Amino acid sequence: MSNLDRKPLVSVIIPTYKRSEMLPRAIDSVLCQTYANVQIVVVDDNNPDTEWRKTTESTMKKYGEESRVKYVCHEKNKNGAAARNTGIREADGEIVCFLDDDDWFYTEKIEMQVEYLLSHPEYRAVYCGWDRAGKKVVPTRTGNLSYNILSGDNIIYTNAIMMWKENALACGGWDETFKRHQEAAFLLRYFRSGEEIGVISKSLVGIDISDRSNMAANSDINQQHVEHYLASYSDIIEACEVQRKGAKRDILSHRYRGVLLAHIKSKNYKSAARVYFNMLKKMPIKFNTDIIRYALKRVHHG
Repeated sequence: MSNLDRKPLVSVIIPTYKRSEMLPRAIDSVLCQTYANVQIVVVDDNNPDTEWRKTTESTMKKYGEESRVKYVCHEKNKNGAAARNTGIREADGEIVCFLDDDDWFYTEKIEMQVEYLLSHPEYRAVYCGWDRAGKKVVPTRTGNLSYNILSGDNIIYTNAIMMWKENALACGGWDETFKRHQEAAFLLRYFRSGEEIGVISKSLVGIDISDRSNMAANSDINQQHVEHYLASYSDIIEACEVQRKGAKRDILSHRYRGVLLAHIKSKNYKSAARVYFNMLKKMPIKFNTDIIRYALKRVHHG
């Protein structure tokens, strides 16, 4: 049997937290894949003895006779990164991919990504495009995308990633200290291990933005998350600077522009002013230029 004729087991890891009503759509989208050799690992990250745990348990009873579905419960709420690590450890497949409980896979997603990995052994992971609220994104970049992810040039959503399980383990899995930027941190760990990523330039994932209740709303907490992100991967930022002069400034300017805008959106003007004047001290021309370019782009695109 040639490598391309293999049908390795793919484990799809679905963490779930307070979204039991949306969970069946995610699970069913995997069960309906054109690629049949799949396993679903649902990791219940709800606290025990809560209504959310009870409703999730009730939902999962519907899949009690489905041999391809594995249900794992955390002993307490940990976070999405921890739930995905639990899923990787519990996975029986050679290949793992990830799906948020409020999103779904298009029917050919797994088949196309498995075929890509088998025919491109130089890549130990692959990602695809997505449809987010009716806007399709079709990516094209391959390789080590550390700079692109850090600078915000290339967003890769959790649901788009497929990876050989051994590589997901070898890079250290998901960073459980992160509450936000989790997929970016995971991919940076993967690139740090010396691996690169391939791409399927097709939208294969649906992303639902109707429920944002699991997202942090406090802009000061958002800033803390961003600064933790930058500090945790400062070695990769420095490596990007070695490869291309000015990369570090691009990354910091982009990230703090986002922090600034989050403060303004939250009407947290004191923190916004603090960020703005701090960045003016570090890179006055660069930061102001990037803000103007961003504003002009938003006006141009309506």
